[in-house]
Amino acid sequence: RGFRIELGEIEHALRALPEVRQAVVLHRTDLPGGEPALVAYLVPQGPAAPTPEELRRALRASLSAYMIPARFVVLDELPVNRSGKIDKRALPLPPAELDQDDTEFVAPATPAEKVLAEIWREVLGLARIGVHDDFFRIGGSSLSTVRVSLMSAGRGLTVSVGDLIEHPTIAQLAEHATRAAGAGLPAAVTSEVRLREGTGEPLWCVHPTGGSAAWFVPLARALPPGRPVHAFQARGLLGGVDPSTVTGIAANYVAEITDRTADATGERAPHALLGWSMGANIALEMATQLDRAGHPVAPLVLIEPYLPNPAARARLNGVTDDLRTAWRQRDLIRQLPPSPERDRATAELTATLLGAGMSPAEAALVENAPIEVWHSLLAALAGYEVRPYPGHIHLVVGSEAAGLPRGRTMPGLDVDYDTYLARWRDLAGGGLTVHISEGDHMSMMAEPRVSGIAEILVAIKEGENR
Repeated sequence: RGFRIELGEIEHALRALPEVRQAVVLHRTDLPGGEPALVAYLVPQGPAAPTPEELRRALRASLSAYMIPARFVVLDELPVNRSGKIDKRALPLPPAELDQDDTEFVAPATPAEKVLAEIWREVLGLARIGVHDDFFRIGGSSLSTVRVSLMSAGRGLTVSVGDLIEHPTIAQLAEHATRAAGAGLPAAVTSEVRLREGTGEPLWCVHPTGGSAAWFVPLARALPPGRPVHAFQARGLLGGVDPSTVTGIAANYVAEITDRTADATGERAPHALLGWSMGANIALEMATQLDRAGHPVAPLVLIEPYLPNPAARARLNGVTDDLRTAWRQRDLIRQLPPSPERDRATAELTATLLGAGMSPAEAALVENAPIEVWHSLLAALAGYEVRPYPGHIHLVVGSEAAGLPRGRTMPGLDVDYDTYLARWRDLAGGGLTVHISEGDHMSMMAEPRVSGIAEILVAIKEGENR
């Protein structure tokens, strides 16, 4: 997630605990379900081993949250090789059991709950999941939401990525899916996902190039109670079709906002928009369209938006070409029976996706990867031209990009920091406020650094209320 992980520092913190005699930590990418995680192996001092929760509580005193291991494995002795050194290759996979937390285990009971529990166990690599366990607190991610949605459809259960975000437990999701199926009517494809309920006008968050609203779950949970938090998700992930331009995508989302408030009477409250990465460009276009239609927007928060320039456009065009190749490879794999030929084709697809810059977890989706959605959104971004906006813009930049030496190109943006700010000042007709948030492009939107984004939003709201 963009953090620098020092395994030795974690091992030192574990060995400093009086209950631990030996410890070694691995970053494992071969766990069941495909989600990489930190795994700690330890030998206790006495016969009674500390529980995972006791270990986490003790480690929080000296380590950042992102350095706390996800799984703990207690061994009688650590394996050693012929030289007497710890043999890390001999360390076993952690057992497929969920570490105990405060959630009481309740077994799946209804047919829908049982189907979903089977899918979650396969996706997350866990042997036992209760109906009240929160998907995102037991290892779920934006990528695994896609796998759950696809696998549910294969089992005859209609579950969208947005459904999973809004109903993150098996009990809630099964009830929603059963009720929707009982209605017997096809649901209209809309992009709105409710991340959190509240009072007043919602904060609208716009998805990055992956299309998923799940990226904003950490932010919704980090914000203080009050305002609702809603998000937009690519329609391609919901069974629909996304427009081929940023302008068209923005128009769909604007229609959902204005249709929602069409029956309201009295003075129109400003719409609060937030976008991250490509979503920031969509949010800017939405704000422009809303402004022209007489709908006020405040605040407009753009988190490291793409800035069109020749180098960036050439890079995006290269990525879309790679994804077009991957699309053909994926469709071929879907037609092949289990065979050595299919295995070779899968390896080729994985290499193509990695070469296109997709993460290992995204590439691991192979034949289930929503490549057409990724391709559509990136192609729309490659053809995008930013235009001046008459209102005020809050621009958020990660500390790692803002702290680069003068003149050095910002990663993924293809311009230096000073040029980036100057261009956005020219585009913001109502003024530009720059905010620096701890982290890089990815890590500032993930726990624990997403709290910095939440603090910025709180400060902006307090400033508006003065």
